[in-house]
Amino acid sequence: MVLVLEPLELALLVLALAASAIAVETRSLTRSVFGLLVFTVAIGLIFVLLGAIHIGALQIIVYSGGVMALFLLMIMVTARRDET
Repeated sequence: MVLVLEPLELALLVLALAASAIAVETRSLTRSVFGLLVFTVAIGLIFVLLGAIHIGALQIIVYSGGVMALFLLMIMVTARRDET
C-alpha cells in the first residue's frame, strides 16, 4: 500500500510539525501559545481536507478558542515590567 499525500496536505503536516516544535522548544510564552494555535488550526484543516468537515470545524472552533483563552490568561497572570 502506497501512501500518496497531496501537496496541500503535506504542507499542512509540515506546518503542524514546525508549529508543535516551536510550541515545545521556545522559552517565550507568547511564541509557545501562538505555536499551539497554529498547530491546532493546521490539524483542523487537515481534518477538513480528509473529509471530516464537522470534526475539523470543531477542532478549529473549540481548541483554537481554548488556546486563545489560554493566551489571554497568560497575559493577565504574568508579571509586567514597568516602563520608566
